[in-house]
Amino acid sequence: MGKLKSEGTCVYCEKMYAGSGISRHLGSHLKKMEATSKTTKKAFHVRVSAAEMFLNLLVDGNKPLRELDAFLRAIWLECCGHKSSFEVKEKNYNIDFFNDDDFGEKMDSKMGSIFKKGLALDYQYDFGSTTRLNVKILDEYNLKVPDGVQLLSRNEPLHILCHKCGKQPASEICTVHLWEGEGLLCKKCAKAHAKTCDDFDDYARLPVVNSPRMGTCAYEGGRIDIKRDGAWKG
Repeated sequence: MGKLKSEGTCVYCEKMYAGSGISRHLGSHLKKMEATSKTTKKAFHVRVSAAEMFLNLLVDGNKPLRELDAFLRAIWLECCGHKSSFEVKEKNYNIDFFNDDDFGEKMDSKMGSIFKKGLALDYQYDFGSTTRLNVKILDEYNLKVPDGVQLLSRNEPLHILCHKCGKQPASEICTVHLWEGEGLLCKKCAKAHAKTCDDFDDYARLPVVNSPRMGTCAYEGGRIDIKRDGAWKG
């Protein structure tokens, strides 16, 4: 399929930017906002990515890491209540933050006590059919953050074409054939596929969604930014 075009809209000026440049653009807005801000509360500009998909977030440093975990689940990941973890890799040591009962207190640590500019974290959701994300702390500011985690930008639905006809936008997935390079289907080809694949209507049909969890486990989409959550319409 080749490299997909990745771009997103800035929440502040509503202009579209390439995925490679929008974080820098958002930083210019945040610096201007900080110049007139009267708060001393710490906020962090966070980029979360997986291949061509990305999120730019502003998070409240006084909130627990658990709130970032919850946001990522709600917008990109949650399907069956799987466990997840953040892993900080720096100076040849690892720090793990799990969301299960044994390690839950670590997820309750305030983000401001963990995050700093330049810090990189690995995030995993589901330790069976795992979805992995890269988390990078781009900068920190003295700003207030609505609701603890604010979405600044998200990649627009990627221009994914049907594996069968190669012409129409893919809207459905056959998980049985996905890993053979034949599982992304437009509406017309999905209808034809159902006649030859008994598993498709039985258990293997999932929607194309704007998430790195697409086609995995029982994931059918998120609960945040629904406008950009589905498939590209063409």
